[in-house]
Amino acid sequence: MPRIIRRDTGEGLRRSRSVWAAALLVLVVLAVGTAKVQLMPDKRIVQQSQKQYWANISVSATRGRIEDRRGVPLAISVPSKSFFIDPKFWSPASADVLKGTFGASVAQKFSKELPGRFHWVARNMPAERALALERMKVPGLYTITERKRIYPHDSLAFHLLGFCDIDEYGQAGVELEWNHILYSPPRTRFLTRDSKGSATDILGGGADAVKDTAGSIRLTIDSRVQQMLELRLAAGAKEANAAWAAGVCVDPYTGEIIAIASYPTINPNNRNNLKFVNAVRNNAVGRVFEPGSIFKPITMSIALESGATSRSKTYFCRGTMNLFDKTMSDVNKKAHGTQDLTHVLMNSCNIAMSLMSMSVNRYQAYGMLRQFGFGEKTEVEIAGEEAGLIKEPEEWLGTVTANVFIGQGIAVTPLQVVMAIASIANGGKLLKPYVVAEVRDHAGKVIHKGTRRVRYNVMSESTAAFLRQAMTKVVSEGGGKQARSEKVAIAGKTGTAQVAMSGKYNKGQYVASFTGFWPAEKPQYVMLISIGEPKGARYYGGQIAAPIFKSIVEDILQIPREKI
Repeated sequence: MPRIIRRDTGEGLRRSRSVWAAALLVLVVLAVGTAKVQLMPDKRIVQQSQKQYWANISVSATRGRIEDRRGVPLAISVPSKSFFIDPKFWSPASADVLKGTFGASVAQKFSKELPGRFHWVARNMPAERALALERMKVPGLYTITERKRIYPHDSLAFHLLGFCDIDEYGQAGVELEWNHILYSPPRTRFLTRDSKGSATDILGGGADAVKDTAGSIRLTIDSRVQQMLELRLAAGAKEANAAWAAGVCVDPYTGEIIAIASYPTINPNNRNNLKFVNAVRNNAVGRVFEPGSIFKPITMSIALESGATSRSKTYFCRGTMNLFDKTMSDVNKKAHGTQDLTHVLMNSCNIAMSLMSMSVNRYQAYGMLRQFGFGEKTEVEIAGEEAGLIKEPEEWLGTVTANVFIGQGIAVTPLQVVMAIASIANGGKLLKPYVVAEVRDHAGKVIHKGTRRVRYNVMSESTAAFLRQAMTKVVSEGGGKQARSEKVAIAGKTGTAQVAMSGKYNKGQYVASFTGFWPAEKPQYVMLISIGEPKGARYYGGQIAAPIFKSIVEDILQIPREKI
């Protein structure tokens, strides 16, 4: 029987350890090699990868929708095409293909060698306009889908809506004031080239997969009334050869702005128009002016409420009057004789209002004017609003009080005036104006609702009722006859103010205005029309602003009330 010889197990253990050590060494070598390739790649590999990838681009996303009170779209975002060039694959000899779409100057720019890997040619072109050039598949010329802000009704409500920059960021109006709701941050897109050299967007789902994170806004304005106001205002301003004009229409019981317009205006769909600074300005909230006689119902209410006058009091007008170191006068120095308060407004008598002002405490008058909202912003949700200017009561020396009572020496905005007149229409309450009816987030949840807000009770119901009757007679029998309509009773007041500059009035420069409400017995609308610096023989508010007011009223009467 063979003998079994047992060897020492120490040698086998040493051999096993050697095998594991060798394996570990191999793994370490592989790890080091992998790290080296990743951290310090071969230049040839880098060059090859760069043939497929060359840029990450920030592109605009969908911006929130703005619509009127009935859901009519006023501002929307639509797909658009943006063109760019990669100089690595672009031949300057191809530049002529750009001329027909982008013009000679763009073609010239890309007719020479360019540095880098990415150059915009044009952004946010309508898809139909870009289609022909896109189909040509010019080497080195690529497209990407973005979103473009458009205004379906062109210039309609431009000064209210505002506009955006090329990256969809609000720059004016509601677009700026509510940018935090409407704006959706741009998305970064990574571009590669496929095996055929075509550009490929590798952000999952393609260019149309950008998630909409913006909210939406519904305004209080009615696009039909807005259009009527804009058309009539522009026609009247052009006929008077005016430098500017403004119009505001509000609901006196809620503070809702039904329409707000400024002239001149532009179509924001053509961005070249934005260079016309005068047309970009919103005169309804961003221009201050001396109101003239449209201010008299407001100052008369102050005299009535403070006890400085009464409805039974009369004033005698000789046409002129010496007051302190100045001479006050009426238009053409016409003497009106003895007048009650109604006839003071009907005749727009400066002398009677000056006499009235002498019985008013200047501190009380100042405080009541501030309660009417003058000298401060209304805080309407529109960017660019001015506060106006009212002197401190310590400065009300000499004829200052008399001047304020006839609408001089105080600077106001059209929106401030129309809201003050609305307090007469609604029984004495100054309301905060608002233009945003509802705001929804990206999920459709309502996060804000515009509501009626009373700022001050500025006069009693009896004073308001008296002024409504007096202003009705201004139109039916007084200086506002050109606003009289056979279709509805209108109450209102005319105004013609000289334009002041550097403390002096410019000869021959005026602002012609008419403000009022209808139906006079139970007002549903309050409106102001102001025509700035008309040129020609006709410059009185009763001559050029009152007829515009009447035309707009009769236009609006054709719209069923329940649908507004």
